[in-house]
Amino acid sequence: MTGQWGAIAGRQAGWLRACAWALRVAERDPRWLAVCLVAAVGTTYLQPTPVPLWLPVVALLLCLWRWPGRGLLVVAACATAWTSFGIQQQLAARWPVERSGETVTMTGHVAGVVAHEAYRTRFVLVRDTAPYRLRLAWYDHGDDLLPGDCLTGAFKLETPHGSANPGTFDYEAWLWRERIDATGYIRHATHCDGRATWSIDRLRALAVQRIAPYLEASAMRGIIEALTLGIRDRISDAQWDVLRATGTSHLVAISGLHIGLIAFWLFAFARWLVLRIAPRAPASLLAGGVAFAGALSYALLAGFALPTQRALVMVAGGLFAVVTMRRIAVSRILAIAAIVVVVWAPVSVITPGFWLSFGAVAWLVYLARMATRRRVLGFIGLQLGLVAGLAPLGAWFFGQTSLIAPLVNAVLIPTAVGLVPLLLLVTIAALVVPTLGGPVLALVATVLGAAWPGLAALAAWPWSTVQPVVPGAIALVLAVTGIALLAMPRGLPGRWLAPVFLLPALLGWRPAIDDIPAGGLRVTVLDVGQGLAVVVRTRAHTLVYDAGPAYRTGFNAGSAFVVPYLRHVGRARVDRLMISHSDIDHMGGAQAIVDQLKVVRRLGAGSAQPCCSGQHWRWDGVDFSVIYPRDSDIASGMTDNARSCLLRIDAPAGRILLPGDIEAATEAQLVERDANALAADVLVVAHHGSASSSSNAFVEAVSPSLALISAGWHNRWGFPNAAVVGRLGAAGADVINTATSGAIELDMAPDAPAISVTRWRERAPRVWHTP
Repeated sequence: MTGQWGAIAGRQAGWLRACAWALRVAERDPRWLAVCLVAAVGTTYLQPTPVPLWLPVVALLLCLWRWPGRGLLVVAACATAWTSFGIQQQLAARWPVERSGETVTMTGHVAGVVAHEAYRTRFVLVRDTAPYRLRLAWYDHGDDLLPGDCLTGAFKLETPHGSANPGTFDYEAWLWRERIDATGYIRHATHCDGRATWSIDRLRALAVQRIAPYLEASAMRGIIEALTLGIRDRISDAQWDVLRATGTSHLVAISGLHIGLIAFWLFAFARWLVLRIAPRAPASLLAGGVAFAGALSYALLAGFALPTQRALVMVAGGLFAVVTMRRIAVSRILAIAAIVVVVWAPVSVITPGFWLSFGAVAWLVYLARMATRRRVLGFIGLQLGLVAGLAPLGAWFFGQTSLIAPLVNAVLIPTAVGLVPLLLLVTIAALVVPTLGGPVLALVATVLGAAWPGLAALAAWPWSTVQPVVPGAIALVLAVTGIALLAMPRGLPGRWLAPVFLLPALLGWRPAIDDIPAGGLRVTVLDVGQGLAVVVRTRAHTLVYDAGPAYRTGFNAGSAFVVPYLRHVGRARVDRLMISHSDIDHMGGAQAIVDQLKVVRRLGAGSAQPCCSGQHWRWDGVDFSVIYPRDSDIASGMTDNARSCLLRIDAPAGRILLPGDIEAATEAQLVERDANALAADVLVVAHHGSASSSSNAFVEAVSPSLALISAGWHNRWGFPNAAVVGRLGAAGADVINTATSGAIELDMAPDAPAISVTRWRERAPRVWHTP
C-alpha cells in the first residue's frame, strides 16, 4: 500500500514539475504573453464598471515571490490596471448627462477626416480641456472645412448615446472606440483668427481637393480615394453593398495586403537599384530601410488605423528577419504586433477589425503550411480556407457571409498586386504634376468604372451572400474550433469532432422555429430613437408593427435596427408588416424591410390594404384583432395620428394593446364605444408618451400592469410627458422607456405565472453605456 501511495505521489510530482516547466516556457514566449494580454484587456472591457485599481495591485504584490508563471500574472495585472485607468480617464472626460442638451461656447481645431454629406458636414473638434473630442454636425454649412481649421462658436452638446438592441450596431461602443467625449451640432460658428494646425489629415484632405477635378465625373472616385488616401466617405451605400456581397470590402480598406505590397515592391526595386549602382553596399539593409519608410508613409497617408498599425509591425518584423537573415516564426511576429497594438490602444481589443485582421493573418499562415504545393490549387485552397475560417467572425460582427468571395478574391487579389502600386504612383504623379498625372488618373478611373458592373452583377446573384445567425459567443468559439480541426492533417486524433463543434452555429443559420411554445408570444419594442418599431413573434409567425424613423441624412431605422434584429433572432420572413399611420417616425423604415426581407403581407399605411376594425387573424394559438378605425371613423381632414391602427393581441398569458399615435379625442371615442375592449395587461403607450394622448379615461379603461414607451433619448419634445408617466404609474403600471432601458422584450409563455421582462441595457451592460 505504501508503494502505491508513493507511485501516485511520484506521478503527481511529475505533473507539477511539467506544469511548472510549461509555465516558465510560456512566460518567455511572446505568443502566450500576447494571449494573456488580450484576455486581460478584453475581460476588463466586458465588465459593467471599471475594475478597481487595487485588484491588479494586489496581484502584482503576489508576484514579489518567485513562482512558475508569475510573468503571465504580471502581464495580466499590468494590462488590467492600464486599461482600467484609461477607462476611468475617458469616463471622467465625458460630457455629463445632467448637462445634455446644453448650448455652450467653445473653441477647438478640426481633427481627422471631414465628411461632407448632402445636408451637413460632420467632423471631430479637438479641444485642450474636457470634453476633449466632440463629434459635431454643421447643417447646411462647412463645405470648405479642412482638418486643422480652428472654429469658435455655440455648440449644442449631448452625452454620447445610441440605441441599444440585440444584434444591431452598437453606436455607443463606436463612439467610445473613437474617444468621442460629446456629440452635438453647431448652432453658429466662425473660423478663428489663429492659423490652422498642420497634420497628416490636413495634407490628405488637400490631396483629395487636388485630384478632385480629375475624378468628379467618375463613380469610382470613392474607391480610388480609399485605395490611395484611406478616405472612404465617398464610397456610396450601393458600392458598399456590392463590396460586402462579394467579400471584397477588405480591398478598399488599407491594411496588411496594401502595406505589404508597397513594402515588397519598394524592397525589390531598391535592392535591384543598389546592386546596380553600388554592388559592394549592403543592399538588403538599404532596401529594408527604404521599404519600411515607404510602408510607414503609406500607413500615415491612410490615417494610421488599427489594420495599418498591425501591418506596419508585421512588415517591420519581416524586414528585420530578411535583413538579418534570421528565421523568425510568423506567429511570433504576429504576437509582437498584437502586443504593440494593444499596449498602444487597449480599446482595439473590442473592435471587429482587431479580431478580423489578426485572425485573418494567423489563419492564412496556418493554411499556407497545409496548402498543396501546386500553385493554382494551392491558391484556390487558400481562398476557400480563408473564407471558411473567417465566416463565423463575419457572421458574428456583420451578420452576413459571402459565398462567392473565394472566386472573386482569387481574381482580384492578384490584380491588386499590380494595381495598388500603380494607382499610388499615378496619384502621386497627379499631385506633383497635375497636367500629366491627372489625365492618367482619370483614365484609370474609367477602366475601373468599366469593370465595376461585372462585380455588381456577381453581387446581385441571389445566392451571393447568406445571413447566418451565430446563436452566441460559445457557438462562435466552437465554430472556429471546428473549422480549425477540419483544416488539420488527416489522422489527427479528435478531428472527427469538427462537425459536432460546427453544429450549434449551423443550427443557428436556418432556425425553423424559436423556442416559443404554442400559444406563447415574444414581443420586442426596439430602441429606434424617436419613433416606434415593435416585433411580435409567435411560434412560427412574425409581425412587425411600425418600422421606425428615417431622416434626410440617410439614416433608416428599418435597415439599421429592425432588419438586423430579425436576422439576429433567425426570422428572415415577416408574415405581416403593419404600419399604424404615415408619419415618418413610424413608416420611415418600412421600405428597407420590404427590400431586405421577405414580407408576405402588408397592412396599414403605405399598403394596398388599409387597417379596418374587424380585421382578425390567428397564429399559433394567439389572436390578433384590429379594433380601430372603422370605415365610419375616417373623415376628411383627419390628422395622421387620428388614423392610427389600433391592434389588440390576445394570448393565453395576457393581452397587449398597440395604439400607434392616437390622441385624446380618439381615445374618448374608443372608451365611449366599448371600454371593456381596451382592457390589457401591456400597453405600448400612444404617441411616445405625449401629453396629447393617454388621457385619464383611456388609461383607466386599459388599466395596464406594464406601460412601454418608445421615445428618443433627451428628445426635443420632452417625451414622455411627466404627467402621462404619473398617470400610468397611478393606474398601477410599471413604466419602461426605451430611451433608458434599450430594447424591451416581453416573454409571454402560456404556462408562466407572470410576464417576463428584459431590458437590454441591463442584460448586456458595458462601461461605455450612458447611464
